[in-house]
Amino acid sequence: MKQLTVVILFCLLSLVSFSQNFDLQGLKDRLNNTTNDTLRLVQLDSLNIGYSEINPDSSIHYAEMEIEIAKLLDFKLNEAAALNMQAYALLNLGNYPASLQIFLAGIEIANNATNEKKILPERYRRTFGIKSDEISPRSYRLQILAFLYFNFGILYENAGNTEKALSNYFQAHELGELTANKQIIGGTYMNIGRIYLQIKKNDSALYFQEGAYDTFREIGMYEYMGSSLLNLGRVYLANGNEAKAVSYFHEAIKVSTEQKYMRGVTAANLVLADINIKNKNKDSAFIFIQNALQIANTMNAPDLLLRTYNSTSNYYKSLNNNDSVVKYLSLVIRMKDSLFNSKQSRQFQNIDFNYLQQQQELAAAKKDYKDKVMKYVLLFGLAVFFIIAIILWRNYHNKQKAYKLLTKQKQETDQQKSRVEHTLDELKRTQAQLIQKEKMASLGELTVGIAHEIQNPLNFVNNFSEVNNELIEETKSEIEKGNIKDAQVLLKDIKDNEEKIIHHGKRAGAIVKSMLQHSGASSGQMEYTDINTLCEEYLRLSFSSFQRKDKSFNAKFETDFDSTIPKLNVVPQDIGRVLLNLNNNAFYAVSEKAKQNISGYTPTVTISTKRINGKLEISVADNGNGIPETAKEKIFQPFFTTKPTGQGTGLGLSLSYDIVKAHGGELTMETKEGEGTEFRIII
Repeated sequence: MKQLTVVILFCLLSLVSFSQNFDLQGLKDRLNNTTNDTLRLVQLDSLNIGYSEINPDSSIHYAEMEIEIAKLLDFKLNEAAALNMQAYALLNLGNYPASLQIFLAGIEIANNATNEKKILPERYRRTFGIKSDEISPRSYRLQILAFLYFNFGILYENAGNTEKALSNYFQAHELGELTANKQIIGGTYMNIGRIYLQIKKNDSALYFQEGAYDTFREIGMYEYMGSSLLNLGRVYLANGNEAKAVSYFHEAIKVSTEQKYMRGVTAANLVLADINIKNKNKDSAFIFIQNALQIANTMNAPDLLLRTYNSTSNYYKSLNNNDSVVKYLSLVIRMKDSLFNSKQSRQFQNIDFNYLQQQQELAAAKKDYKDKVMKYVLLFGLAVFFIIAIILWRNYHNKQKAYKLLTKQKQETDQQKSRVEHTLDELKRTQAQLIQKEKMASLGELTVGIAHEIQNPLNFVNNFSEVNNELIEETKSEIEKGNIKDAQVLLKDIKDNEEKIIHHGKRAGAIVKSMLQHSGASSGQMEYTDINTLCEEYLRLSFSSFQRKDKSFNAKFETDFDSTIPKLNVVPQDIGRVLLNLNNNAFYAVSEKAKQNISGYTPTVTISTKRINGKLEISVADNGNGIPETAKEKIFQPFFTTKPTGQGTGLGLSLSYDIVKAHGGELTMETKEGEGTEFRIII
């Protein structure tokens, strides 16, 4: 009795929940106050979907309004979506022929890819009431088509044609996978599983029903969870697990009631009623039947009423109440006649047959068209083949003539090529000689400077060596006399002199090393080098070279080195060549200007280093005559020089430019005619 009270209480709560209206009044109010047709279209779509499961007549009404506006705006896909809901509502009302005809019209529209060209703005695009983020026109169309096939499958399932129902469900499932729409995938899993249960394939039914349940739970689509639980219960019941099935049916009633899915509530009540009839729990069975009957009557759903009348008839049959059995069997017969009378069946079959025949005719027409196209393509191909054959035959003869001409031209070309290659070899040899001449010229200048620079440390070495010889003799004498303290003083002097000899010897060695590095071919080996020391060394060598060549030459040279510059990873002999070339050009420029005997003019060459934005800048500036405007653009070109004939090869700046570029830097020049020139190395 306690269990019965709980069941009655639960059913009463279900009825209370059912009596509550869906929150559709606000939508209707907004519709009445909206004048924008696009917004009205979106609102009508929500209304016909909202009423689809609770009031088919209202769903049809709003679907018709949506179709009218969709046609006005020429939104074909929205027309197809509205036809889908209109056909689904007619299906629920038991008007299968009209439902079939409207489904076919909707599918024809949604199958036409040209209807993607004009659709709702992206922010309004919904498929079956679900908003999709960034839905493309193609995906929008395919999802509408998927829902049409889905509901089309329900129609055939209700009409008893499980083969066509499965075919439509699988088509819908394929489109769901293609568009990644989990709602379609879950729905098709559920309905395919239901068909497999009808045809006694219980394992397949369980697989698809579990897939549906997992999918709905994953996407949080609780409005279909009740149906999923109901169908899982049916599978377990068919497999003989009644206890588990009953728990699923009760959970289905609870979830469907929460989501206001009253078809699910009715179906679950009917299954529980049948189980209780079988188990002779007559009171519980009666409550479940009454609950289902009240909901079915309120919904005006013929298919639900038919199933409810059947269950009611079975209930009274178990009580041996023949009068009530006859009453409800007559209602069953009347309802079946309403749903499946011969006229409706003929209409349904005729529409289905005409559609099938139309599809066959279209397929035949397409085949005929393809055959004609293939025939014309073949004829065209044969014509083209003959034309090509004639052209090839003609071209063959022309080719023979052209071949002889080309052979002759090739021989002439080979001869010209040979002459060009010979000329190129000559140019390369000449260029190599000129480059070697430039190197030897700079080597000569360097050697003169080194000879002058090396003389000083050698003089120190010679002088201190002679002094040490004398000190050694004196030390011997003092030791013989026994004057140890005086001998120790002399030895200290010898040691000091030796340190000076070593210092000046290393200085001479460094100068010789620089000369050897400059005269030898570059190894390309990069070393961390003190740039300030390198700049100062080559500045002095260049200055000494000019003084040795011209005794009257005198110039002032200045340095401005940034002491914070770290050692730089460069090829020192290559950067040395660049510095020597720039210094030589600077001293040449100031010496030429000094010859003009300008009053107050002091020849000056300045070399400086500094860091700018993480890069090193080396500047070599002079206050000579500058470079003429006409020569500025050519200054880095090979073999171009502003010096008189015989005094320069024109390769110095070109080679310097290439060396700096090889180090990943740049060599730039600024000049002002009559005032001087500045070259900048930026690495």
